[in-house]
Amino acid sequence: MRQIHQIQPQLHALEVALPDFSVRGVVIIGERYAAIWDTLVSPADMAALQPLVGDKAFHVIYSHAHYDHIWGTQGLWATPLSICAHANCLEQFGGDAQRTLQQMREEAPGMWDDVILHPPDLTFDTRLDLDLGGITLELHHLPGHSEDCIVGWLPDWGVLLGGDAIETPLPVVNDARSIRPWLQALEGWAANPELRLTIPSHGVFNGRRCLESTIGYLRCLLDGDDFDLPAQLDPFYRDTHKQNLQLVKADLLSDD
Repeated sequence: MRQIHQIQPQLHALEVALPDFSVRGVVIIGERYAAIWDTLVSPADMAALQPLVGDKAFHVIYSHAHYDHIWGTQGLWATPLSICAHANCLEQFGGDAQRTLQQMREEAPGMWDDVILHPPDLTFDTRLDLDLGGITLELHHLPGHSEDCIVGWLPDWGVLLGGDAIETPLPVVNDARSIRPWLQALEGWAANPELRLTIPSHGVFNGRRCLESTIGYLRCLLDGDDFDLPAQLDPFYRDTHKQNLQLVKADLLSDD
């Protein structure tokens, strides 16, 4: 199931429901250009965005190279001006991204035959700014969930696109050693008085709450405190929380 939500006149979110979770992409419409933040899971996901973008030329941004953020690119109706991502994201296309596609094709024959991987052609290390005409989209490296994770900042609107660096009810940790710098980076964004809305790729968003919730969760992991989990927690996030705790425990044991 796919749903488009208008956040404000030039900013829309496309949500796609998967069996275990939902994922969200974002479309920004500038005066000259548009930007598509993540192409989601399937080429079919992109058809819903064409009426929003119209005839404008557009950039594509990958928040990181996990399959639920990059597999829809083949479904775009025109060639993007650029496909932007962190430099480490490009490296994944010759390794993990290709292996994931091959594995999922083997697990579900025929289901992913229309997916063609399109690697980034414009990469950066720390920051890249895109002028869309009247709107600037700043791309900032924020590793944590993965080494290639980025966030997008729209200073004209006070909106932060969180990718998987921010997630409710809790984020997915893949390396316990990433928690401290990840947390510090998020705290830096939380200190920005201009930030009024954070849009994560997964989970609900409401003002700054999802940012603050992710900070609180990572802080509890780092300090070994209990986090007040929702009473009704989906199996995916229940398992994720257990795995996060195991990663932290294993990291502590390795330091002994």
